[in-house]
Order: sequence, then C-alpha cells, then structure tokens
Amino acid sequence: MGMFSKSPAEQKLEDLTGGFLLSDEYKAILRANNIEYSVGEHIKNQLKEEIKLNIVSEEGLETRLRYLIKQNSKKNPSSTQNPEIKTQKEPVNAQSPLKRYEDEINTLKVEYDAKEKVVTNMIEKSFAPPQITYDKFMDHVKQANKVFNSEADGALNIVRMTTRETPRIDTELENKISNMKAIISYIDDLTNELIINLSSNKESNTDVENLLADMKDLIDSVKKYDS
Repeated sequence: MGMFSKSPAEQKLEDLTGGFLLSDEYKAILRANNIEYSVGEHIKNQLKEEIKLNIVSEEGLETRLRYLIKQNSKKNPSSTQNPEIKTQKEPVNAQSPLKRYEDEINTLKVEYDAKEKVVTNMIEKSFAPPQITYDKFMDHVKQANKVFNSEADGALNIVRMTTRETPRIDTELENKISNMKAIISYIDDLTNELIINLSSNKESNTDVENLLADMKDLIDSVKKYDS
C-alpha cells in the first residue's frame, strides 16, 4: 500500500463528493437541497475527519452523508409562510414521486445505450476509420455519452441521497431528465440523417454537420449549467 494510498472509506467519500473539487453530481445534490457549495465542502471535510478518527466506516458513510445533507438543507421559502407544508411532506419511499424519477432515468439509460450502439454502427458504415470525418463524428458521440451518463448518475445520486422531496429537487431532477431526453433526440436525428445519406449516396453532409453543431451546443450548455 503506497504512502498516499486512500482507505476504502476515503475513496468512497471521493466517489460520492469529488476529489480536490466537488463533483458535478455532488453539486447537483447540494443545489437540490438548497445547500451552498461552501457548506457542502464543509460537510465533505467533516466526513474526512470522521473517517480518520474511525467515527464513520465505509459501510456507514453514505448514510452519514445523507444525514448531514438533511441537517444542513435549507427550508423551502414557501414552507416558512405555511408551517403545515412541512408536515405534509412524506419521507422518500418506494411509492414516492422520486421513485418514479428513478424508474424514468433507468428507462432512459437503457434506451440511450441501445441507440448509441445503432448510431455508432451507422457512423462506421458511413465513414470508415481513420478518416477525419469518422473521428469527428465519434468524438461527438463520445461527448454525448459522457454528458448523458453524467446527468443520469447525478440524477440517481439525488434520488438516493435525498430524504425528502421539495420543489427544488423536482426541478433539478426534471432538468436533468430533460437534458437526457434532448441528447437521445439528437442521437435519433443523427442516426436518421446518416441513414438518409447512406441510402441516397449524398456527397454533401451539410445536414449532418448542422446537427452535430446543434448537439455540441446542447452538450456545452449542459456542462455550463452543471459547473
């Protein structure tokens, strides 16, 4: 074991919250719970100390993190106007709307994986490697895959780490699901354009190029929102 090797608990904490910088997934959880990033950093550092002092184990780390997030979660402004709103909220369970989000996210992941394989196959048929065009198209698909999985993982982390539902959590999850659907839609459009180009022997790839530009704009906007 190296001098600077992390313990399993330390590695798990990094997986949940990020390394030197907070991860996008952890930031999304903080936003969903109305917690400032500085407080999220404090929670992370507190857990580091608890791990060093053997207060929390690898197995109990996620539960402890969920508890600290709940403790530091800011009240929804509307709940201060009507105290009864808080008592109406139920803990997350299998029948809650958050479970519905989880099911939808997992369904979208299956759909995306299948469609990504199709579009990759179409690119290989249209542009044999190592053409520059092939590399360009594959790079766009890889970027789409990276952003899609980031949104999916972030959304699932919110579902897993959140103890109560709030309008802010709903908004955060709906934004991520909307981004996932938009990426799937662009993958569909790209596949269709490639099929048309392949079947018609069109020499111009203008439509496909425009579609790739739109896809890049979408990916950049998602990255900017999550940063």
